[in-house]
Amino acid sequence: MQHTDETISNTTDVIDSNHYERCRFEGCILVYRGGELPYINGCQFDNCSWQFHDAADRTLSLLHQFYHGMGEGGVKMVEATFAQLRQPDRPRS
Repeated sequence: MQHTDETISNTTDVIDSNHYERCRFEGCILVYRGGELPYINGCQFDNCSWQFHDAADRTLSLLHQFYHGMGEGGVKMVEATFAQLRQPDRPRS
């Protein structure tokens, strides 16, 4: 679904495969299930929260397991992953 120049308020929105251009989100719960990546450009988020379900939730659970269950090596691996995410030109697989 494509959204352009919209204000989306007080709703729960599954964002997988959606297109958001210059939208404003107010008081929303944004749900990502690990499907096709959404396109989000030039949007504002006010008082919103994220939820991760299905494959996205399993990915976060795996990172949590590495971080808390594999000792120092797991912590370093997860921290390195997040350092890559902070890079503006992160390579995509």
